[in-house]
Amino acid sequence: MSRSAQDKDTMTDSRDFLKLSDKWIRILNKIEEHEKSPRDFGTGDLLHCSEIHTVMAIGKNPGINITSLSELLGISKSAISQMVNRLEKKKLAEKYQNSDNEKAVLLRLTPQGNIAHLGHEQHHAKIYALMHRKLGEITEQEFNLIMRFLSAIEETFDECSRKED
Repeated sequence: MSRSAQDKDTMTDSRDFLKLSDKWIRILNKIEEHEKSPRDFGTGDLLHCSEIHTVMAIGKNPGINITSLSELLGISKSAISQMVNRLEKKKLAEKYQNSDNEKAVLLRLTPQGNIAHLGHEQHHAKIYALMHRKLGEITEQEFNLIMRFLSAIEETFDECSRKED
């Protein structure tokens, strides 16, 4: 029975999944290549992907501590501490102590960090606008299908990671 004669709402051909997988791998490779190059988000500093994402996490969560930032980004506390030290040297973030609990070290962005945060948001807005132009309007059903597809990918990687541990 040809594919056209099969139920068109169901993918049964494993070659279709291979096509999706190949496309996904190409996309991941392109994202990785894009993210390798440090960028200036308006501060004059070239920031690596991990640095700007840390800036973004602090900017969205002012007053966050190292432990919570570590959990939020899924990175060890040691790695976060090193990252925050780099951001402090670049004058993008700063540590401060809470007046209620002097032991607690909290994080916030400096004015330069806020500029980088905004610059990164603008960078993403350009990407999203370009994607929207290429994709056009989508129906709720199409949106739900895309979300189901992306969730399946995420769950698959989570499952594979648990098996490797």
